[in-house]
Amino acid sequence: MTKLQLAALRQKVRLLTGRRFTLERTAMGFVPMLQASLLERRFRKNGPPAYYLSIPNPAGTSRHRYVRKADVDMVRRQTDAWREFSRAMAEWVRVTGEVERLLRRMGEGRCVKTGLGGKR
Repeated sequence: MTKLQLAALRQKVRLLTGRRFTLERTAMGFVPMLQASLLERRFRKNGPPAYYLSIPNPAGTSRHRYVRKADVDMVRRQTDAWREFSRAMAEWVRVTGEVERLLRRMGEGRCVKTGLGGKR
């Protein structure tokens, strides 16, 4: 692998590690979160909305819990923070895998050929 190709790989790695740093800051931020989704449901057409938390269980099912109107804004911020955290973590995993793949390619490109074995 040429020095120019290695430099291009290093540049990609730097960009990805910068993105990973941003994602880590998002994940490590101190924002209260609720590990749930906020659902809006209308029981009558054009009626007022009712809000529920959809809380996942380890069994793979979800439990719904009613949210009072006064608490909707707070709960919405907390569930949005959870969604942002989850997305940041998923992207962090993808970026880390890409960085690892590029670093392995750089390592292979820097290896010299050994003269062991000879021709027979």
